[in-house]
Amino acid sequence: MSLFRVVDWVSHLIPNASAIVTSPFFEDREQLVVGCEDGQISVIDAGDKQYQSSILFTYQSDHPVLQMETGEFLPSMRNILAVLSPSKLDFYKLNFEKTDESSVSFEKLFSHAMSISAWNMCKVLTETSLQLIVQTIDCKISLFQGDQCVFEHCALRALHPGPILYSSPSSSLITANNGFLNSVKFSLLSSGSQKRINYDWFFNLGDTALQLEVFESNQPSILVLCRRHVTCLSTGGSIQWQIRFEAVATAMCVYTSYVINDPLNIRFIVATSDDNLLIYNEQKLVWNCHAHMTPVALKVSSYNKIYENVLTMLSADGKLLIGYLGTQPNLYKVPTDTKIVNFAEKMEQLKGLEKKIKENESSGGGGLGKKDGIGLSLTFGEKGKRTIEHNARNNVPYCTLQLEFANLGDITKLHINIMSELETPSKQIVLNVPANQTSTMIGLPFYVGNANIPLNTTVTVMAHCFHSQTSVVKSIKMPLDTLFGEAPVDRNAKFKLTIDTDAPVVPLNQLFKEFESENPQAIGFLVHGCDAANVSIFAASKSNRYRVQSEHVGLLEVAFDELISRIQSAVENVQIGANIPFEYISEIVEFIQEAEKTKSVEQTTIDSRMKEVRAIEALSLNNCKSGNLDTVSCLDALFEKSYRELLEHMDRYTERKLGIEANYANLASLFQLASEISKISRVETIINGNFYRNTQQSLRDRLMWSARNEKGTEIRLIEKLCEHSNKELPKIREEDEEGDEASAATN
Repeated sequence: MSLFRVVDWVSHLIPNASAIVTSPFFEDREQLVVGCEDGQISVIDAGDKQYQSSILFTYQSDHPVLQMETGEFLPSMRNILAVLSPSKLDFYKLNFEKTDESSVSFEKLFSHAMSISAWNMCKVLTETSLQLIVQTIDCKISLFQGDQCVFEHCALRALHPGPILYSSPSSSLITANNGFLNSVKFSLLSSGSQKRINYDWFFNLGDTALQLEVFESNQPSILVLCRRHVTCLSTGGSIQWQIRFEAVATAMCVYTSYVINDPLNIRFIVATSDDNLLIYNEQKLVWNCHAHMTPVALKVSSYNKIYENVLTMLSADGKLLIGYLGTQPNLYKVPTDTKIVNFAEKMEQLKGLEKKIKENESSGGGGLGKKDGIGLSLTFGEKGKRTIEHNARNNVPYCTLQLEFANLGDITKLHINIMSELETPSKQIVLNVPANQTSTMIGLPFYVGNANIPLNTTVTVMAHCFHSQTSVVKSIKMPLDTLFGEAPVDRNAKFKLTIDTDAPVVPLNQLFKEFESENPQAIGFLVHGCDAANVSIFAASKSNRYRVQSEHVGLLEVAFDELISRIQSAVENVQIGANIPFEYISEIVEFIQEAEKTKSVEQTTIDSRMKEVRAIEALSLNNCKSGNLDTVSCLDALFEKSYRELLEHMDRYTERKLGIEANYANLASLFQLASEISKISRVETIINGNFYRNTQQSLRDRLMWSARNEKGTEIRLIEKLCEHSNKELPKIREEDEEGDEASAATN
């Protein structure tokens, strides 16, 4: 782990958070505003110790938040909040009491309706006013000055929208579309002419632009953050320098150092997809630290006089973190203390402490008793026919799981992690416990998500308190109708599993009473929202057998587990047996091995194509610097060809990777099925659905490890016999059969 890291000062988990902005709304220190996709706008005063662990104010708007900006958009009114949504541009004023900053309220000043869905916006700072440019999804821009619309629907020459930026030194609008960086004079846009817009200059980035920033100084510059590099250009379009990254970049922030008086150098921070923060001074990397998250938005803010120039980061899953850069020293490398220790004095102190401990124990009071842990109970709440969560499939039902915590004592905050293949609005929750309460409750809906098909109904809840270092873990199986709905049976399904019993079969309509089936010998299930994920169960009265069939091999385990548990509950002392489906396991293992080889070949091809693309880019840059523009068109054509081939190989690599992950999930389900079949046969095994997960080893290595540890009784007896000495086995005299036969023939 890196020595450098981000030290957590304030953290929140705000689901669906999409945008952040900071501004000094009161007390000449900055406050943080967070906008969400569900229209919620939250104000956090991180500089006030009284409110740094909670949200100061929350406002619920009617539209999702795309972007926010602050500034003096109206004369004599400071720090107006502009909120951009797909259909509106709203302006708010934050009202607060000077005697009590906690009483914050929102006042909506005015709004502009958007006839076409908006995409993003940027501020335009002129000599007289502060304006806003809004770009729509069809690459048309509109200019707003306060409550007036200066012009609208001015079309740019682009197919899809991208980042936009107003450059004050050159009075031009900078746009990034289709892998190109373009500049157009702002006076040409504001003239209202219907003629075709001609760019002053353009630059081929060779990558997708993510963010634009301008650095205003004596030598103004434009910074362009792309997925794999950051490029610095002058306001005239001349490239100054470029930095390439080993990982994909996600966000960037340009800041000014108040400690180091260096106004000419550009200082900026880049966040990457491998959870790292790269701090640069021009082209020099001055700091590299681990962020514990993948930021999609970065800000450098000053919330009070103590914590100035701290980092504010927002991740894609809604985690908000405010912290500062620090180190994590290795304690084993701390130099030893050279102080001379008086051992006689230390021994006397130790004897005195031991005497006090014995007196305390003999008196029976005041000792340290065993600390009670957190109490957690899981119960099922209401069931709904349809959920409206963003990560759920269409028209799927949900079941609420009630989490009731007890014995909290002085705990004020619980960090809850949810592990489940069923989806829930958020699998990482920070629960604030009200003061003077030792118990609390929270309800979470669970449903079938739109990402993967759930192969298990088990939900594991883990709660932890950092202050008291106490934890609790509990698991529960959700009701079967949360995953399945009733469907017609399919007798021609590919994957089958037969179950033998020594008791008469139980009618299936009695085993699965929550479903409306009236057929005692067959019942069919279908995963909610998945047309191809069906499973059928059949019962044969003559042979006392059950059969599970499905077109999805991963669903055999969940149906088998549910069927076995219900049979054991209905019939006492029933003997159940089944054969482990080794043919299905070997088929998936062979597919994974072949897919891994193909994936490795695709990775090698991608590496060679990336080197080729970078070589073409370097050659193009050298030709542009030297002024040799004769081969630019040929290099552009070659670049387009190589880049297109690179994208094709990356698509095939991604497709192969997703296929491997899906088959790994099916294989885990089959391993869990094998473990359950062995368990009902009274055979304990170390192979289950989790024996190769959360490791850095390959499936082959884990199978070899399990083969060494999973040995039969006969092999263990022979090993024990050979491990001991002085046995009679080596002293047994072998008979010479050939000699006996020869002597018999002579006689």
